[in-house]
Amino acid sequence: MEILQLKPSHKAVTTYYQELEAYARLGVKHEMAVRDAFQALLKTCCAQANLTFIGEWKIKRKGRGPLSVDGAMVGFDELARGYWEAKDEQDDLAKEVKAKFAVGYPKDNIIFQSPQRIS
Repeated sequence: MEILQLKPSHKAVTTYYQELEAYARLGVKHEMAVRDAFQALLKTCCAQANLTFIGEWKIKRKGRGPLSVDGAMVGFDELARGYWEAKDEQDDLAKEVKAKFAVGYPKDNIIFQSPQRIS
């Protein structure tokens, strides 16, 4: 397994915070906009770990329709190694996590992220 080499001074991390600052200056807070910055950071991390980032990954559920997470980190064998679900600052992250788990989102290897918090 690859060890992620990521420091606060890494270009992908500083770019993430710069993009959030630019969004804030423009008054942009909705999830579909702010999630792009973190998605770019995840793509950098995936590349270091020999994984591929796939947006809007479908998760099959027995007897029910599939769920769609905002992204998955996928290995060469097409198995998801981790998942990502983005939220915006207006969402109560703890409440959103509980709601997602209640409908069947995976409880292992998942990142719930808002611009100021990761759970």
